[in-house]
Amino acid sequence: MATIFARRPLLAASTTAAAVSTVLYLSRPKPLLADSAYREPTKTLSFPKSMLFAQSLTVVKSEQINHDTKKITFSLPGGANESSGVPSSSAILTQHTPQDAWFPVFRPYTPISSPGDLGTLQLLVKKYPSGRASGHLYSLNPGDKLTVRGPLPGYAYKPSLAQDRSVVLIAGGAGITPIYGLTRAILTEHAGDRTKVQLLWGVNGSRDIVLKDELEDLERRFPERLRVVYAVSSDGVGESGKYRKGYVNEGLLSDAVGECRSQGASWGDEKGTKVFLSGPPKMEDAMAGKGGVLEKVGVTKKEIHRF
Repeated sequence: MATIFARRPLLAASTTAAAVSTVLYLSRPKPLLADSAYREPTKTLSFPKSMLFAQSLTVVKSEQINHDTKKITFSLPGGANESSGVPSSSAILTQHTPQDAWFPVFRPYTPISSPGDLGTLQLLVKKYPSGRASGHLYSLNPGDKLTVRGPLPGYAYKPSLAQDRSVVLIAGGAGITPIYGLTRAILTEHAGDRTKVQLLWGVNGSRDIVLKDELEDLERRFPERLRVVYAVSSDGVGESGKYRKGYVNEGLLSDAVGECRSQGASWGDEKGTKVFLSGPPKMEDAMAGKGGVLEKVGVTKKEIHRF
């Protein structure tokens, strides 16, 4: 899913800096490698080098998830001994030039595949009526190519190995991809991490819960560390501990915050971030803007990370 492009005002400056850094990077002497049967996996994307020099991915599978969303699997150019190089919750920059257009279209997308997956990278693509990038990606078929750059730097999560901690992750619609990536990283990438996650995901209808199987798998594996609640606004899901009718509102947030405080853990990660937020701009502003819902439940602006 595309992250909010307008929230990357330093992209042009970063690309320029990437060009300078790349020259320095390429001029470094290469280390000597001892003969060995084992080869350390290479990375398709490495900042800042692949911001300047784009890579080409090949579609190997396109799965229809619901009425407007596809899961697209790409093969990496280096094959089975190469990983994407994209850290969890970070994004890549897709690039294509529409027919008869002068300039290319760039959009950031957060992969849903794990950083350690070899040979492939997966994107979740929601098609928007006027989306030039989403429409192009949605139309890709096996064998088609996609030009990508990146990775764009994301949140540098630090595990808590010394004490119990709790964080709240909030997603709205397609904003689930970086939230899912961070959730998976907290639970699986750091042995001994004692951080617990309260995840709230607001969707229009139950068919929009496009990563339900993946989240349920994480809940089964980490029942003491992950709690997921879906706020469904439009169709008639029954009220339960997991499904709430309506939106991610003050009441739902108060419950999540209260759960964090009642667990006897320190609320917030090692860097002091208590809430991670990703969704449509209007939803994020309602949550984290001046006088927003998070302010009402006692969360300050500096304790919120917006993807």
